[in-house]
Amino acid sequence: MENWKIVSKLSIAAAMLMTAQAHAKTKCPEPVSAAALKAYPDSKVSACKREVDSGKVQFEVKLDSKADGKVELDIDTTGSILLTEQIVPTDSVSQEALSAFKAKYPDAKISRSEKQTKADGSVTYELAFKEKNKKHEATFRQNGEFVEQE
Repeated sequence: MENWKIVSKLSIAAAMLMTAQAHAKTKCPEPVSAAALKAYPDSKVSACKREVDSGKVQFEVKLDSKADGKVELDIDTTGSILLTEQIVPTDSVSQEALSAFKAKYPDAKISRSEKQTKADGSVTYELAFKEKNKKHEATFRQNGEFVEQE
């Protein structure tokens, strides 16, 4: 009977720890969460992760938006949105980017399209595909210029 009490207390402690960790993932500094919710007022923050990019602290904020679906924002500590990433239908990708993709990967089929918008308004598309049973992502500027492959 004593062992059961110990196991029960450990289970409760583990559950409390998991709940606290899940809550910590959605805790953003006020300027960061305010910027995210101002940009997407119909959304809910599902995760917020501190990152360091080129020596500067920023936060990756994941949102569940009623109107826009899942949106990911990179926001600096002052609340400036640096990058917005959103999964989009492939037919909404610019014709130039699609043509460049087809020219570079003639046998590949796009499985996911993500629109990435920087703070200056410039747009790139990250296009996911399989080649030789291996998953890849290729990024193209809106004008079709190839950026990189991962």
